Amino acid sequence: MPDVSRWMIRMSLVYFLVSAGIGMCMLINKAHPYFPEVWLLLPVHIEFMIFGWVIQFTLGTAYWILPRFLDTKGRGNGKAAMAMPVLLNMGIVLVALSTSGTGFSYLALSGRILEALTVILFISLHWKRVVSYSES
Repeated sequence: MPDVSRWMIRMSLVYFLVSAGIGMCMLINKAHPYFPEVWLLLPVHIEFMIFGWVIQFTLGTAYWILPRFLDTKGRGNGKAAMAMPVLLNMGIVLVALSTSGTGFSYLALSGRILEALTVILFISLHWKRVVSYSES
């Protein structure tokens, strides 16, 4: 398994653990209202579950499973691939930090841009790798 996939899957599991903990606190608070401010973490919970766990796990697994280049047996530019988890996690953190305010936030916009750049980078790294064996 390539290092990029390993790091993305590990980070996704960390986000899952943290987000599940936040979710448990919110569910416990529904039954026994002890700390109503825990509901302020709902946007962070959603961000960590969707982008931190699901999307990061999917991208990390896909980077590993999608076919390598047929001629070199490699996966392409390794430095660009290592930028994927960096950009994605920076985006997730920026969006999570921006949830304390209301309305438009440049911090959230910056985070979403970084997340979108991660997806564009992922597509650019894989576009030429996905070919038919009969085309080679």
